[in-house]
Amino acid sequence: MLGADTVTALARALARGSPGITALFGRGNGTSQRLYLSLHATGRHVILEVEPQQEEAGHDLPGLGYTWGTRIARASSTSELYAQLLQALQVLTGFESCTLLGHDNDGRDPHLEQQGIPIESFPCTVDRSARVPLMLIDGQAKPAELVGSPGSLPDLSGCPLCLPPPKLRDWLSGRQARAALILDLYEATPGRSLVVCRDRQPRHLAPPLRHLLLQLTQVATLRRALLHEKQQTQHRYRLLHERNTRLQRLAYTDPLTQVANRHRIEQVLETELAAASRNGSPLAVLLFDVDRFKSINDAYGHEVGDRVLHRVAQEAQSHLRNSDYLGRWGGEEFIAVVPGCDLTQAQELAWRVCRALAQSPIEPVGQVTASFGVAACQSGDSCRRLVRRADLAMYRAKRAGRACVRTPEIGA
Repeated sequence: MLGADTVTALARALARGSPGITALFGRGNGTSQRLYLSLHATGRHVILEVEPQQEEAGHDLPGLGYTWGTRIARASSTSELYAQLLQALQVLTGFESCTLLGHDNDGRDPHLEQQGIPIESFPCTVDRSARVPLMLIDGQAKPAELVGSPGSLPDLSGCPLCLPPPKLRDWLSGRQARAALILDLYEATPGRSLVVCRDRQPRHLAPPLRHLLLQLTQVATLRRALLHEKQQTQHRYRLLHERNTRLQRLAYTDPLTQVANRHRIEQVLETELAAASRNGSPLAVLLFDVDRFKSINDAYGHEVGDRVLHRVAQEAQSHLRNSDYLGRWGGEEFIAVVPGCDLTQAQELAWRVCRALAQSPIEPVGQVTASFGVAACQSGDSCRRLVRRADLAMYRAKRAGRACVRTPEIGA
């Protein structure tokens, strides 16, 4: 008979999620015996199971449980999680072999194998409806022990392995196994979720050890789900970042020439002008226009005209520094913002681009030239005034015969 104190202790343990308790019972000869009390379900009946608890020398189960549980809970990757779990199982149970199950694709997983995680093919899966996270089967594939989650105890009338026993018996005998411990990391996430430990000798799991293995299984299941969710979140973040980058590029890029559009280059000019005014550093702009572009469109069509604009933009871009900015100002006009350049340096740069364009024929048009106006930032300048001076200088280049570079008139 169980005393009232023992019944109360067992009820409290079950309420906390523990499958049982250890209690000390007196014998008739004056000695005492340590027993493990637990509840199991079979069919519609709940059975109180009483087992003698063997003293396990050298096994500080609470300490080992804390150590291995912490390692598993802190695993930063699935491969590290599996490695810690397999090592914990081998240390705690003493089984000869602990491996991951590969019941799909012949058990092959090159990534995990490269990490040194042992994997082998297994001929069955676990019946998910049974939800038995831990089971010990004998060499005849019969269930020796089943441990269910607290509050969801399994029916012990059958083994929840979706496999005819002969096939599983062949798998066990082929490995000379007389006992196999199967852990099911039950979860909805994809991937491997079964672990097998096998031994060439019949085995029994002491109740406290069963409880500890069940807890480690639950920790591993939760950690694996969290790692999967983290991986999915990182993947979604990468996709979102890539899409935002593409959207930003579309918002800032002229689709025809693939340089900055008017809106973007105005933002750049405003930012660079503010920095130049604040730091007292030089800043210049190059405004250039493709010569006789209307005639090109009239003679060759707009498709060729579009090709000319694209080639002009790419040629000009190739002569600018990484710190310079090129944008399409409108129509056949382009503007380059060149930080750190005074008027003389900007004029030299404009001439290099001007000559390069004239020396790079574009089929079927042939030679294509551009007229350049160069203006440098002055004290108290605004973006509008700076671009206006460059525009006046560009029209001076047009009047000078095109295909040349001009600066604003003195006093402009």
